[in-house]
Amino acid sequence: AIVQGSEKPTAALTRLHAQASPSGLKVDADADFALAAIDVGQRLLAANRPDVAENFFRAAEQSLLLAINKTKDANAQEKALYLQQLAHIRINYLNEAAAGSDNMDAAILLQPGDENLKTMKSNQTRGRAEQGKSKAKN
Repeated sequence: AIVQGSEKPTAALTRLHAQASPSGLKVDADADFALAAIDVGQRLLAANRPDVAENFFRAAEQSLLLAINKTKDANAQEKALYLQQLAHIRINYLNEAAAGSDNMDAAILLQPGDENLKTMKSNQTRGRAEQGKSKAKN
């Protein structure tokens, strides 16, 4: 409905928020909404609707921030996952690479032994360096 323009993004976000578990996962309600909003945003990008997708990524960003603030550092694995998701949308969809990088650093501080987080951080740094080289050539 959003892709065809018959439903406004705000109405769809409200409807998504109203669902008991929009993602179907057993996680914090704010994180649950954020994961569902990211999924919808990615589908909208695939449908060539980046303008509408941004609404969903922004809503996911706000919900992830709420989930992160509610999650205690003692639950490091869960909090690191939320930080990783926040970094992902900031870097890949919201053009907020510096903030996303800070989120990845915070996730790594919570889970210093997690090699996957370190690899993701390394890949994103490499990707930004390659983008910089590409822009310099043009």
